[in-house]
Amino acid sequence: PHKEISASDIHIVQDGVINGGEIRLNGKKEFQCEITDIDIPVGTLFVDFDFHDPIIQASKIFIDIKDEDVIKGFEKLIDDKKLYNIDKLGFGGILADEMGLGKSIQVIYYIKQLLKENKDYKFLIVVPTSLVYNWENEINKFSKDISYTIINGNKHHRCELFKNNTTIYITSYGLLREDIEYYNNYHFKSVIIDEAQNIKNPQAIITKAIKKINASTKIALTGTPLENSIIELWSIFDFIMPGFLSSLTSFQKKYKINDIDDSNELLIGLHKAISPFIMRRKKEDVILELPKKLENNIFIELNDIQKEIYKNEVIKVNKEIDQELKDKGLKKSRFKILQLLTRLRQIAIEPSIIFDDYKGGSSKIDSLIEIIEESISNNHKILVFTSFKTALNAVKERLDKKNITSYTIDGSVSSKKRMELVDSFNNDNTNVFLIMLKSGGTGLNLTSADVVIHLDLWWNPAVENQATDRAHRIGQKNVVSVIKLITKGTIEEKILELQEKKKILSDKLIDSGDMDSNILSSLTEKDIRNLLSYENKGE
Repeated sequence: PHKEISASDIHIVQDGVINGGEIRLNGKKEFQCEITDIDIPVGTLFVDFDFHDPIIQASKIFIDIKDEDVIKGFEKLIDDKKLYNIDKLGFGGILADEMGLGKSIQVIYYIKQLLKENKDYKFLIVVPTSLVYNWENEINKFSKDISYTIINGNKHHRCELFKNNTTIYITSYGLLREDIEYYNNYHFKSVIIDEAQNIKNPQAIITKAIKKINASTKIALTGTPLENSIIELWSIFDFIMPGFLSSLTSFQKKYKINDIDDSNELLIGLHKAISPFIMRRKKEDVILELPKKLENNIFIELNDIQKEIYKNEVIKVNKEIDQELKDKGLKKSRFKILQLLTRLRQIAIEPSIIFDDYKGGSSKIDSLIEIIEESISNNHKILVFTSFKTALNAVKERLDKKNITSYTIDGSVSSKKRMELVDSFNNDNTNVFLIMLKSGGTGLNLTSADVVIHLDLWWNPAVENQATDRAHRIGQKNVVSVIKLITKGTIEEKILELQEKKKILSDKLIDSGDMDSNILSSLTEKDIRNLLSYENKGE
């Protein structure tokens, strides 16, 4: 049943955050409640309550209130109008909140504030292809009165869509690159780019296209403004405020940081310069009620057959790298080295990924299945992330044999299908969601799961953290267990050390006070040798 209550009859108190707390009705009745879901159409606050007071039978309440009152309930979530203030001061900004803190809500609120001043303002939102329909859903949820157009389809269809008199245009990075000549005819009040790490390479075609967009204000959204090097940060600032960090050549010369421990003074100075324009909050500082995240590294011994194969491959890879460095030098050999190191990572998971005739089994996948079975027996839903589609397929095959239900997201799954799978997983009894790190590490809300397993390690912990935040975010009620599976005596142990090195740099530069050959761009020859050093111990 539903019950309608006027705004004057209700008051919500919980340190400015609508997430549980005290409800007062007509100044007479008080009771405690837990808010399990939040949806905000225009002028209405919809709240799904789980009532602890047996007298109150309604499971849902619609509260008619003014838009300004809605925002009061989200004071911490919208971060004190910082986007709006940066706009009014004539600057650009990076909204770098941790995943799960509602960056899209803040953008929509920012747009609504500006439209009160001029209803004819136009906005452009550029997103990865996989997130186009996420943004459509967010706009429909939180502001149905704002018109929008999704620029997609074939070239002729997209050309026609530009003729729509709409407030918000939403497109993907790839399509914007193809349509840049159309965008050159527009001047937007604001251009907002989501997952801004997509422009981390200053020389990439898409980066250059994005920076050609004409807009009064430029906003970048990213939970990871720095993934692999501070050049990525320069590239994003060159978008939001061109020239602020000087030219790329000057920046590289000044901030060529090789040793994190010896670069504190440089990092502190850079942090002071950029911090006014980076709006970053951590979940523990905003959502005091968010359950804990328990992280656990599980080390797995390779079986004898797998260990022998890995050991032989290390010898082979070392020889190939020696020859590659001798012939071409480190700079020209990085992509080849990445390929060779990737082979070692795959063998550590399941040798059959590389060797078709391998039948010796996988210690890591065996351990994964055991953890999944135990988690299911304890009524948990599980997310499994991997960097390799072949590994994902191998796990899927094992789950099917065990009659364990699962969904899968990889690069072949369309944006619309992704949303359907997410909705199904959050509402049915499917046990496991298998997700490619590159395809589903962002833009998914999977709070029905409370166990996250990383089958293999990625070079940068920020990417893994984004994936973990699919479950550990607003709406999560349970403690989230995060498990990394690491094979002993392999390249994976050394990747852990590299992850910590990158985390230190990010913490100092961003929190103080992607997936291609760029991964190795900051590694020295010594780093690469260390990646191959473990298996030689005790063998």
